Amino acid sequence: MVQQSPAMRFFELAMGPHDVLFSYISSRELVRLMRTCRRVNWLVHDTCFNLIRLLISFFGDALEVARFQRMQARSATLISGSTALQFFNRLTYPGSDLDLYAHGPAAELPVRFLLSNGYTFDPRKSQDADALAQLPASVRDKGPSYLGRGIADVLDFHKGSKKIQLIIAESTPMETILSFHSTPVMNVLTHDRGYALYPRATFETATALVIETVGAGQELGRQKYVDRGWPMTAAASVSRDSELGVRMVRWVGDAFTWTLPLRPDAPRDLVPDLTCINSWKIDCNTTTTRTHWAMLKHPELRYKYIIADVGAVEAIWDDVLDSPAPILDTALYHAVLRYRESTAGTCLE
Repeated sequence: MVQQSPAMRFFELAMGPHDVLFSYISSRELVRLMRTCRRVNWLVHDTCFNLIRLLISFFGDALEVARFQRMQARSATLISGSTALQFFNRLTYPGSDLDLYAHGPAAELPVRFLLSNGYTFDPRKSQDADALAQLPASVRDKGPSYLGRGIADVLDFHKGSKKIQLIIAESTPMETILSFHSTPVMNVLTHDRGYALYPRATFETATALVIETVGAGQELGRQKYVDRGWPMTAAASVSRDSELGVRMVRWVGDAFTWTLPLRPDAPRDLVPDLTCINSWKIDCNTTTTRTHWAMLKHPELRYKYIIADVGAVEAIWDDVLDSPAPILDTALYHAVLRYRESTAGTCLE
């Protein structure tokens, strides 16, 4: 019989002070700890990054959370905003809402889920009292910058003291998320993975890069995160080795991203995580910093995507169209990952 080390005996304790120990360890060091062995990886996931625990407070029990995640997979609905930040940073902001981001063509799925889970729609004066009846107006073409860049509509749902906002994108949720007022809130939770797009700045150096965007409330939003410990800076990096580097193509899930499987024991890619198709750049001049991309759309694509590396799409598009995959978005997903691995050695996990 192989005798376990004292350290492993500690991690094997059924009811140990793991949460206290892990609370003193930075997110970066926790990632390194997770790489030591399967047992520690599972324990850190279960103790620190358990999305089910976070979502139970909104949906009631683990079975409803699983149903929610299946809905996410079918509709490519994302969690972002303060909920995703709390998940990665292992903090709780009392009274915070759950923010969901949906593609317009698939918005009916999260609406139906929320109603079936006991939430009621709280319409604004300009909205239909029926959430499903409001959707045609939500996805109808609107003028630019409605409620902020990339947002077509916002639907509020309440259940007791809980509030969920469903933000419906004009084109794609990632356009809205990458148009947030600053980088600390640029984190995403899909049905399968969590992506912190600026992890070193957000969780190690407490750096918040101001992103110039349109819409009301930008300064109030920035001040909220200043109060939470992220002083704002307008200075992007000129280094290509920095996640905040200018004019550098970034992809969701690239080597700069903290990518965290939400279900570490589940087989990968049973339902492709289409969020990885999106890419962007940071650009700046003497006064402003913005995010830039082009919009990728095609009649056979289920969703739209933002793409900074147009050359990548040109290089793979013929293969995508010739793919036998029944859904063009799935073929594009796999082609993008192959392209990234062959050209940049991108780390996807």
